[in-house]
Amino acid sequence: MAVIDLPPWAVPNGASPSFLDFGGVLRPSTGAGLLRVDRLGSRYKAKLSFPPFTDQAQGRIIVSRLIRAKRMGLRTEYPLVCPQPLQDGVVDGAGQAGTTLRIRGLDRGTLVREGFWISVVRASGQHYLHNVAGEVEADADGRLDLPLSEMLRWPFADGDQVKLVRPMIEGIVDGDEQAWSLSIEHFVGIEFTVEEAG
Repeated sequence: MAVIDLPPWAVPNGASPSFLDFGGVLRPSTGAGLLRVDRLGSRYKAKLSFPPFTDQAQGRIIVSRLIRAKRMGLRTEYPLVCPQPLQDGVVDGAGQAGTTLRIRGLDRGTLVREGFWISVVRASGQHYLHNVAGEVEADADGRLDLPLSEMLRWPFADGDQVKLVRPMIEGIVDGDEQAWSLSIEHFVGIEFTVEEAG
């Protein structure tokens, strides 16, 4: 499925991310202890807002892309609070599952810190956003076992891209309508929510 990409100059000035947890807690009627059940599929969504586009062409382009994204899906850069490593890696070995992702192709000593964000890209081009659960350092061969805060949602292929520099969030534009504001100064104000679909 082709998705709509926002242009690189469309940088949000505010974000309200949220974690959608598909696990749950079993509460026995007998008074026994609670049991946490984790399920595959937990993912992210983010409400993004943009500063007013003073360039009319830019505002026009964003509105056009958001209208099409309602039908086709949207991919945009996930807003980062702090800079992350200045290189990307690749998946090291096929068929991985659980909460650890093996990565290769990094420089020796590359440090990936807890709370960093990555997106893993399938061969189809679809991005899956993940959060890093602990600090790890690449070994002499540029490999590391990256702990994740949530379970992998797809058995990625060996060599699939791992985006550390510019992780992306990809999914559907949430809601039944898409609105934008036009000011008398001809500025265009935009905000929307994108939710991972896969």
